[in-house]
Amino acid sequence: MPNEVSEKGVNRYLCLLILIIFISILGVGALSVGALVNHMDILTFIASFNTKQITVAELQQGKVKSVVLIDVRSPEEYVEDHIGQSLFVPLTYIEAGVGVKRIRDIAQASTQSNHTQPTIVLYCTSGMRSVKAYQKLEKTGLNLVVLKGSITAWRKAIPAQKEAEILSRIDIMYLTHSSVRE
Repeated sequence: MPNEVSEKGVNRYLCLLILIIFISILGVGALSVGALVNHMDILTFIASFNTKQITVAELQQGKVKSVVLIDVRSPEEYVEDHIGQSLFVPLTYIEAGVGVKRIRDIAQASTQSNHTQPTIVLYCTSGMRSVKAYQKLEKTGLNLVVLKGSITAWRKAIPAQKEAEILSRIDIMYLTHSSVRE
């Protein structure tokens, strides 16, 4: 009799362990699929849950005021295509610290001309680099958001030939690279 009781207890724990393993595998699988669909690695995808984001539609609707667009892609990608007169601060510069200072200077130049801190909208190709840039910049106290879906989502919603018309309706602060202290 005592053997039967302990065997039932072991079986319960074994069933519970199998259930926990099964749920864990499902969770990791779901995270993997989510990361794959969003073109991110798993850690960046998880970090994106705590990243303030704005959609293309919200940007078009003027949900944020005093916007500064910052492209964090490579120089080649920026030359190939970028959103309007967005400023270029590659992720590699941000990771090295030089880009953090540059973005602070951009925010300060924008604040001086408008007296309100701008919303800095970071974008890349699909979101992974802009989420990484956000992580590096979030302790600066700047008003940051990531463009959800980045330039890929922007181009799906707004073709290049209609971009000027759409951007004219958004409160975007146009700074030139030369108007920001080097």
